[in-house]
Amino acid sequence: MCEMFSLEGKVAVVIGGAGAIGEILAQGLARQGAKVAIADIAFVKGEQLAKNIQSETKNEAAAFKVDLTDEKSVAQLAKDVAAKFKKIDILVNAQGVNMKYDATEFPGDAWDKMFAVNVKSLMLVCREFSKIMIPQKKGKVINLSSVRGVRATFWSGNEGYCATKGAVDMITRSLASEWAQHNINVNAIGPSTIRTPFSEKTLSDPSRLERFLASCPLKRVGEPADLVGTCIFLASSASDYITGQIIYLDGGLTAVG
Repeated sequence: MCEMFSLEGKVAVVIGGAGAIGEILAQGLARQGAKVAIADIAFVKGEQLAKNIQSETKNEAAAFKVDLTDEKSVAQLAKDVAAKFKKIDILVNAQGVNMKYDATEFPGDAWDKMFAVNVKSLMLVCREFSKIMIPQKKGKVINLSSVRGVRATFWSGNEGYCATKGAVDMITRSLASEWAQHNINVNAIGPSTIRTPFSEKTLSDPSRLERFLASCPLKRVGEPADLVGTCIFLASSASDYITGQIIYLDGGLTAVG
């Protein structure tokens, strides 16, 4: 293992860790040496993932139940994780929902839910875990954004998702500026399509896949390993001089418009 990218002795918290992206990242961080806290409303799935990670990597992993729309639940999560692991080096915000409606029919409650989960909960998590990282005078925060925070899409129904990811980008930049004095790096990963169960609709539709690949210079869909590599880089000492950045994991899509 390259020492620069080693996470040995580090404690990583993955919010939304039982989801498709969260699970991939939790496993990847553990394989690189980190102890992992998996936080999700889906506690049973998170608990099974923690057991699998411990069995495979021999690194400590634990599941925590959290309702990300409840401020008290988020505050308690930070206290519980800190009590168990004594410190927190890496915070990954991998939570998110996407509900698609045409702009002329977008329901207000769906819009509110997307902002509650994708934006408000991210800020609440950062607020509570900063209370642990700031006294430590170190930390790495990695937010999951999207190319849709900076580019629209060919398909309808994405106004809510695009808006939430634009907000995530600006929270990332603002926190990076505010917390630099505490030696806390705050960055985001902005993927395009990654091969997960949630991308099945795009990947199984030949016309949608063809159009996606036409807009992607590398002419392929992102793989989970691509996502893990970027996350490890941002979590490790290799990225100590990088903060306030959104790294677009998109095969070149944002480079060509």
